[in-house]
Amino acid sequence: MEDMLALLAVAAVTHCQARSVGPGSLQRGGTAGASCLLTSFQNGCKPADYTLSSFGIDTIHARRFVVERRNGACAVLVTDTNRVVPQQPRVIARRTCSRVHRLNGDVVADRCTTHETISLTKLP
Repeated sequence: MEDMLALLAVAAVTHCQARSVGPGSLQRGGTAGASCLLTSFQNGCKPADYTLSSFGIDTIHARRFVVERRNGACAVLVTDTNRVVPQQPRVIARRTCSRVHRLNGDVVADRCTTHETISLTKLP
């Protein structure tokens, strides 16, 4: 029974459409994934994940957002990784944010453990 409940919990996660930028001016994915994560956060803290990534010639910077309930409150876990191909990705930052909302035409996470505002559609 516990295995079935665990399987149902995993199946209930919404996987929002990823967005990738680069190399150069190439862009894939649009902003649908960021909007999907925002909707999951605002409508009952439904579990969801979304990845924003940028590609260079031999590098990949990925920022993964995960919506989950922590200590009774909704939170977004944000993890940044950097990969130089063919090496494995290396975690370069982890933080937790307590709000996701629209700001000046973008979707952002803020009230983070690092006191920053993080775009869900643009990488620095």
